[in-house]
Amino acid sequence: MIEWFERKIISIDENTDNEIKKETLEDFKIKLRSLTSIELHNVAQNLDFTRLFSQLTSNDSIYNEEVCNNLSTLFSVLEAGEVFKRFPMEMSQFIIHEDPLVKKLVLKELLKTASSENSVTQLINDKNILNLVIEEIGKDDLVVAKIAMDVIKQVGKSPAGVKALYSSPLLTSLARLISKRGVISFRIYDVVVDIAKHSKENLDASATSGFLSSLINILQDDDVLLQLNALEVMAELASTDYGLNYLEERDVLKTLSDKIADANENPLSILLIPGLMRFFGKISKSHIDILSKYPPVIYALFDVINETEDTLLLTNALDTLGHIASTNDGKYALQNLGQFMNNAIHRISQVIKTMPSELKVCGLDCLAMILYVDKTKRDNQIMSLTKSWFDLINNDPLDMIIGYCRQPFHDIKISSYRVLSSISNQTWGHELIASYPGLIELLLARTTDCDKNIKEIRYEIIKNLSEAEDVFDSGNIQKFTTYVHQGPYFVDLETEVATEVPT
Repeated sequence: MIEWFERKIISIDENTDNEIKKETLEDFKIKLRSLTSIELHNVAQNLDFTRLFSQLTSNDSIYNEEVCNNLSTLFSVLEAGEVFKRFPMEMSQFIIHEDPLVKKLVLKELLKTASSENSVTQLINDKNILNLVIEEIGKDDLVVAKIAMDVIKQVGKSPAGVKALYSSPLLTSLARLISKRGVISFRIYDVVVDIAKHSKENLDASATSGFLSSLINILQDDDVLLQLNALEVMAELASTDYGLNYLEERDVLKTLSDKIADANENPLSILLIPGLMRFFGKISKSHIDILSKYPPVIYALFDVINETEDTLLLTNALDTLGHIASTNDGKYALQNLGQFMNNAIHRISQVIKTMPSELKVCGLDCLAMILYVDKTKRDNQIMSLTKSWFDLINNDPLDMIIGYCRQPFHDIKISSYRVLSSISNQTWGHELIASYPGLIELLLARTTDCDKNIKEIRYEIIKNLSEAEDVFDSGNIQKFTTYVHQGPYFVDLETEVATEVPT
């Protein structure tokens, strides 16, 4: 069998007729696909790919694609690092190919090598290939750059990899790309922060490299877009305890809090508010004490929600409030602020009722997160709090939500069902749903909505209701249980046939 493939490769290599070469490649591909997994593995292990690699010198992108497809099939059954070990020269040669398809083929194989503890050392020891990968991060093709970034991130998870990356010549290459500012520099910052997140030791090494200080210094730049990009990357760093401590020790969070407090006096700070809101919102989800440490943040958040008519600002503020309120600790922290949260819920109700569709959806999504309670952390205290907030929406909040569930507008309908989902795993929600005329029938009806997302949300609602045996009678519990057993996408064929109009 190996001989057949060897003959085909020689034929491809020696033939000068491009069409015949393409036909032979097609035969090669068909034959590969006909093999069992064991046969394919045997072929891939014993076949010399050198002549196939040499075909990638063509300027014909379609031809290159055929060659890449065949090589990719062969690579797929080999162990991580095996291709790199057998063909290091080809890996280095074709990573700089002009055709992005060829670059992707090589980079994906290098990513496979970097992702395995057993093979990553091969890559770490080859500074030349790592340098070429870093260079690809700065290229125009976003997909190529993204795979190259992923390779370096994987290398950076190893202590030896971090040491290699933050030493010459790789450190110099990273620094050169960072100096370009703009999109390319933030690709490198993204990589550096991902490496720093992996461990305290990686954070220390990343700090020593000087790249984290360079990132922090962007917050003093006059370019607001650069500052917003820096905030987004730093939020990832702050997602770890040691990353957050690093930023706090350098007064980064205090500086950002001051920017919020001074927003009315500094036009640039006003432009930063959406990014600052997102930054603190992400952090507070896992570090709720941030709100008490930096009070201007939460007060500014409520000011935006209650006062602004700016769509972008309000959207970001609602999203941030939802993130903060999505955990029990966040809910209690907001409750401790007293009337601020009550006023915000009144405002959210007004947004849902009176604002354009885009903001209605944001308001409903925010409400869904505010009312959401993790089943594993559910108790009477937290459910009492969510019920009190639900009652603040208006005189009949459930009726309002169901009204939006019945609307034809897709985004509004999905967000409304999310609110129902949030209350459906709480006792008071069970009781409201049980007492609302026609709601159970609406939820159980399989033919009212064809949208996949709505089917999935309704399935979660019914699943929650099926566990409330002390609220619903045995007949409804049986219906819920059957619905859950059938799954979210079940189609009642008898009902479908019965509703068809004869032709």
